[in-house]
Amino acid sequence: MRSFNGHFEIYQRIVDSLIVCFSLPLCFWIYYQSWAFNDQYTITSIAAIPLFQLCAKINGLYSHLIRFGSTEEIKPLIFSWLGTLAGLLVLGYVFKSTHELSRVTLGLYALLTPTFLIISRVLSQYSLSLLHRKNYWTRAAVILGDNENTASLANNLRSNHWLGLKLLKTYRLPGENSLPETEGETEGSLDSIESLIELINDGLVDIVFLAVGSPASTDSVLGRLTDTTVSIFIVPDVYTADIMQGRWMTIGSIPTVSIVDTTGRGINGILKRALDFAISGISLLLLALPMVVIAAWIRVNSPGPALYRQLRYGESGKPIYVRKFRTMTVVEKSDEFKQAVRNDPRVTSVGRWLRRSSVDELPQLINVLLGDMSIVGPRPHPVALNEEFRGEVLGYMMRHKVKPGITGLAQINGYRGETDTHEKMSGRIRYDLEYIHNWSIWLDLVIIAKTPFSLIRNKNVY
Repeated sequence: MRSFNGHFEIYQRIVDSLIVCFSLPLCFWIYYQSWAFNDQYTITSIAAIPLFQLCAKINGLYSHLIRFGSTEEIKPLIFSWLGTLAGLLVLGYVFKSTHELSRVTLGLYALLTPTFLIISRVLSQYSLSLLHRKNYWTRAAVILGDNENTASLANNLRSNHWLGLKLLKTYRLPGENSLPETEGETEGSLDSIESLIELINDGLVDIVFLAVGSPASTDSVLGRLTDTTVSIFIVPDVYTADIMQGRWMTIGSIPTVSIVDTTGRGINGILKRALDFAISGISLLLLALPMVVIAAWIRVNSPGPALYRQLRYGESGKPIYVRKFRTMTVVEKSDEFKQAVRNDPRVTSVGRWLRRSSVDELPQLINVLLGDMSIVGPRPHPVALNEEFRGEVLGYMMRHKVKPGITGLAQINGYRGETDTHEKMSGRIRYDLEYIHNWSIWLDLVIIAKTPFSLIRNKNVY
């Protein structure tokens, strides 16, 4: 599969480069009905190729090959193209050549090129699936064993025709329990490993996915399979260790899987801190007067302080005091926390608006400026809520590997407000861990840009 993906990547890079290069002359012809363009158009067309390939590398465009189609796969393509346009504009400004290019032509180029890139991928995807359905360039596979991933693997092999793998059967060894439910009637039981060896030697099986549970069983079966020419893939029981998002790395010559870690270290940590400091500093300068007005409004509306601090867990589980505008008639202690519910009588009339708009979180910009929090990160939960769910939700405390944030990936995906059920909290934690595993400065900027829109559509904040 790696070899096939490598060949397909070369093909797609060539196709993309041709589209990026020749779309500009095509746009010139559409507008001027002539191919007589000057040297500046030629230079721009050629310069676009390395710029696009560089942006594609940054955005991981070719890591999403041949499973193209969903929004998550289209995003890196669009971002790569936007980066290419920005690079061309910078080069044009530096060399003072932008006046030599037609704005209409460049506009057409900016719109048509990503359209052509998307169409080329859709056609490639469709062609590959069609060829594999007709058994061209396919390999026969079986799944041997029984662990938690067997059903998912079988269903994925059947639904992803672009892999070029045709699942013949899922087998369990004698004495093993029944396999998890899969689509289709493909389950069988081997009388012995020799039965599978016979199929392999007859040329009927090309790949074996080995999902045997115990190490002893794996070693025994693996010893027999390696005496053939069949390709072998080990299917670890990854869900038991929650390493689906893990990253392979080697320590010396020993391969390991990073299950719990963060990429926000070294230069990445410095860049994130610089972004936090800049945004929080500028925001506090711009919002100082509105925040004073809000504080006065709170004091007039109900008795009590305008601001309060609440103990929560920060990075590495260290205690921090989070600042907020008071939105209730009471200021609860951390160990007496009770989540706000719909029509909660404790919430003031001013507080209800502040909570729904998340304006009550603005004082946390001070926490960000001081380094206790970040603009983007997992939301800090009250201590009582932490203690309630840390033993119930798998991986809960992993969210404290990074600084908590004012907004986060969970919030822009609808997980704001009340988390009164295990399902809601699990959903929030899932997005928090996804953020930690995939962190980048670009991801932070995307989350910041999407936050205002999530505030508008979310109705779960009381």
